[in-house]
Amino acid sequence: MPAPEPTAEAQLAAVLAEWHHHREAIDEAVSTTDFATVRVLEEQEVDWLNDVAAAADALLEGRLLLRIRVTNTYATGPSFTHDLDVVVDEPADEEAPDDWAAEHLLQFTGEGPEFAGIEAIYEVTVTRCDQRPSLVGVSASAQGWVT
Repeated sequence: MPAPEPTAEAQLAAVLAEWHHHREAIDEAVSTTDFATVRVLEEQEVDWLNDVAAAADALLEGRLLLRIRVTNTYATGPSFTHDLDVVVDEPADEEAPDDWAAEHLLQFTGEGPEFAGIEAIYEVTVTRCDQRPSLVGVSASAQGWVT
């Protein structure tokens, strides 16, 4: 039976732990003014950062980094607009973009417990998505209140 594969989170945690240890070695070499060692360790650090990037990419596979604009307009008058960077699951190929937005983006609306129970209109629009530019402009809205 083959050994189980580590999760993407475990791979990232392991690489970061090794990188932190490597940074400690660099800091130690700096404190002893061993600049020849510092140079070698810093050159090796590029490889560590590549490993961190690869582990982070694996962790984010199937997910998208988006910038969204959220507008919460409450029946009592206040209206709030926020630009947020969020990571969400990619839409399936056959999924309608508006349905995907309703399912994955409306969770970022609302102003917290002080506005619970107040009727509101919640709107969210994708304003940036480098991985899938076709999602820019996709939006979802809902009306109601959170209890």
